[in-house]
Amino acid sequence: MAKRKIPRGELWIAGEVLQEIGLPQGQESLIALASSLGTDICFFSYTSPLENLPLQGGTMEWLVQKAHAAGLLCAVTVDGPFERAVAEHGFMDVLYWFAQPDGLADRFEKTAAQAAAELTAAARAGADMLILCDDIAYNHGPYFSPAQFRSALLPLYRQMKESLPAGLPLGFHSDGKVSAVLPLLTAEGFTVFNLEPEAMTPDELERCLPRQATLLGGIPAAWLMGPGRVEEQAAEIRQCIAGLSQSYPLILASACGISSAQQLERLKHIYRLADQISAGEPDLA
Repeated sequence: MAKRKIPRGELWIAGEVLQEIGLPQGQESLIALASSLGTDICFFSYTSPLENLPLQGGTMEWLVQKAHAAGLLCAVTVDGPFERAVAEHGFMDVLYWFAQPDGLADRFEKTAAQAAAELTAAARAGADMLILCDDIAYNHGPYFSPAQFRSALLPLYRQMKESLPAGLPLGFHSDGKVSAVLPLLTAEGFTVFNLEPEAMTPDELERCLPRQATLLGGIPAAWLMGPGRVEEQAAEIRQCIAGLSQSYPLILASACGISSAQQLERLKHIYRLADQISAGEPDLA
């Protein structure tokens, strides 16, 4: 019996990709691209390199309505307080704040307020899902202790979550290994996770991500960037996607985004392999 199609969508598409395939470099083009790829979710952002959007004026609401009319769900990605602080003050300066615990949470008040304003505006615009993007970790763990995360950032996340309509899915993205703080995030009501597969391997997910959480992921950067052709990795790709889809509610996505037309072609092939799984076809490249 054929299985349900594995839903899919990409959080980030570079402007160069749109240009190479002949689409204008604006967020409206993401709707056309998503439709042509057969994806299920279109991701927008108020601070996208493609096009900044005002919080007022209805532009995001118009995009959401247009995507809905095309049969797409809509998610909005929002940079978190840590990521915004790093962009404003520099990575090393922000890390130094954690060596001075007095008033640590206060240092993130401004950037937390910016993130909260975007989340609230996106919810008001009719987004179906929100993703808070805060790159708080590297390959071996968070940049700070779980206790520091709990005292400095988690209360800000909680305030953001509590300001949103009940039932609106709130997800979290971070690069790196976030195993140490995942239980804290799930306890706060985050239900969707876009995590870097190179650091958060299937074994690591099995250890720390609840089965009821939605995994927005499953596509490592190597599948998109090479080396080698996707066809040569077909068996491995099918096995990995099938395993994740059996373990979690899965929305197929990368954590690195699509930065070239070549990666877009590789993504299409990955989607075809995922469709073979859904159709119950034998292992064919």
